[in-house]
Amino acid sequence: MLGFTALLGGSFIASATISNALPPMVITWLRYAIASLFFVVLLVSQGLLTLPHYRDLGRYTLISLPPLLYFACMIFSLQTTSAINSSALYTTVPLMSMVMSVVFLNAKSTWPVVAALLLGILGALLIIFKGDLSQVLRLSLMPSDYLFLFGCLGMALNPIVVKKLHRGEHALVLTGWSLICATLLLTVIIAYQLPEIEWRNISVITWSGVLYLATFATALSFFLFQKACIVLSPTKVSGYVYLIPLSVIVTNMMLGQTINWQEIASGAILVIIAMAILVKAK
Repeated sequence: MLGFTALLGGSFIASATISNALPPMVITWLRYAIASLFFVVLLVSQGLLTLPHYRDLGRYTLISLPPLLYFACMIFSLQTTSAINSSALYTTVPLMSMVMSVVFLNAKSTWPVVAALLLGILGALLIIFKGDLSQVLRLSLMPSDYLFLFGCLGMALNPIVVKKLHRGEHALVLTGWSLICATLLLTVIIAYQLPEIEWRNISVITWSGVLYLATFATALSFFLFQKACIVLSPTKVSGYVYLIPLSVIVTNMMLGQTINWQEIASGAILVIIAMAILVKAK
């Protein structure tokens, strides 16, 4: 999950960079299509590529829907909203996931877990707003922010769906076929848009962003996420999103941005404490 967090943190930057270069659903289709091709090659090399039963194809399609909803909403919303707004709203995912776990999995949450989730939200917000929580009160939400919040519901539901629908197959098979089913579904939805795209005019920066999203933030991150969902509780899995603001900051630092660590120190400490509680919780 630490690897997943690092990869997803980079996806915020990549998505914001290319969100206006292509239609949102075309970007989403490209990332899924390239990730699917990657997994087809991987499954063939491992001798795991066999056509599933039609019931399993339906199951893989259902597994693919929550993250597909999230990524589609994210790429649409980032056309008009800020990365700060999106990052702040994304901190609600673990709490959503905890509530959904109680409803759909009859999971029981303890007070230490609830306290850790609230502590994680506070820490993540302190990082996002550089230690000034008064900015939360001044946060102005646009229609696109509500769209992103709706997408966050999909991300919160994601680990629950994986845990409910996993039938013991290899993690590579689970991830590969959920990506393939999502790609086929997206192809049907956006087929009319593809002939209108001027493929030759797409910039190198845009293709670089798409390739990052496809290989790292989709193919690899999906595999890591779904593998973790099989063995960890949905609340624990979702709790790792509190590390994403730190991941974004580290990524920006690697890209040359100057970071004032004094502004985010308190938030980082709270996030680390929250994660320690969640990891130790049963």
